[in-house]
Amino acid sequence: MVLKDKSILITGGTGSLGKALTSHILKNHKDIKKIIIFSRDEQKQFQMAQEYPVFKYPQIRFFI
Repeated sequence: MVLKDKSILITGGTGSLGKALTSHILKNHKDIKKIIIFSRDEQKQFQMAQEYPVFKYPQIRFFI
């Protein structure tokens, strides 16, 4: 899977599958342009943002 300079939208991004996919992408595709986490749960987004802080993972964006 070639993700160099790609943007990925993960719907349900704070669920178990979304978190696993995010982790996999970040570990295996360092050159990805952007990961957009889309979720209805603001609390889970906050928790996930603590796990992936913007200063360490600038390619992640969170949207409700």
